[in-house]
Amino acid sequence: MTRAERLAQTEARARAKLDADRKRLAQVQAQQRDAERQALHKRRVLVGKLAEEAGLFARLAPLAAAAAPVAALEALLQAAGGPPGRSVDGLAQAAPGVAPAVPAG
Repeated sequence: MTRAERLAQTEARARAKLDADRKRLAQVQAQQRDAERQALHKRRVLVGKLAEEAGLFARLAPLAAAAAPVAALEALLQAAGGPPGRSVDGLAQAAPGVAPAVPAG
């Protein structure tokens, strides 16, 4: 066997290994995409269940038939929490770099 033939065989083996590695990589990536899709679906279902339990869909149902859904949504938000832009108790975030309040006592 000549040197050229050996090199050709080595090249063929390397190409076959490369093809097999590419196929394996494609399989792993497909499994990862499937796992991500399943996790996303699970989160969506959970959020939907939480919204349903909280009655959010029932409160927003009038928006589907409203002639002016933006105005109807504004009215719902004002009724639920006061004027727009008002923070809700317990949900405010401290500004970056500001120390948390220390209770007096």
